[in-house]
Amino acid sequence: MDSSHLEHAKHTILERLTDIFHQQERCEEEIRASLAGRIEQLREENGKKLQLTLTEIHVLSCIGDHEPINVTSIADKMETTKATVSRICSKFLQAGFLRRTRLSDNKKEVYFRLAPAGKELHSLHQEYHENIKERFMRFLDRYTEEELLFAERLFRDLSANWRSVKADGTRFFE
Repeated sequence: MDSSHLEHAKHTILERLTDIFHQQERCEEEIRASLAGRIEQLREENGKKLQLTLTEIHVLSCIGDHEPINVTSIADKMETTKATVSRICSKFLQAGFLRRTRLSDNKKEVYFRLAPAGKELHSLHQEYHENIKERFMRFLDRYTEEELLFAERLFRDLSANWRSVKADGTRFFE
């Protein structure tokens, strides 16, 4: 393949990646919309006004997957700050989605568990992700082993190098 074809292929890959990002944004909106009806019911049942972002839903899901869990562990797993997690957990506590606990061997540290309304929201979110996973796995069935191994390498490299600036100040993708 000559260099003009390679450049064209690179530009096409970038365009497709941009399309995927836009589709992901729409998918996030669909997740919020699919959960919105039940969230509204939970709001009414708890007498609270609650607007949830996708990050907040994922924090709730992290708690459900790892409960009991503290703020530090949530922040580490979510790759965000403890302040962000604390703010989100306070919101969920007020809305009745979470409850605070302490472990019998550590009375100082606060841990979180899902309240019944939080468990329901977590379950809805898990079902949505499971549906996406099943659809994606069926989609991948059309590719050969060689193609899948290349795609795995490509996405592993993208994931490892995605941030625009490394810790040492140098830029990725240069």
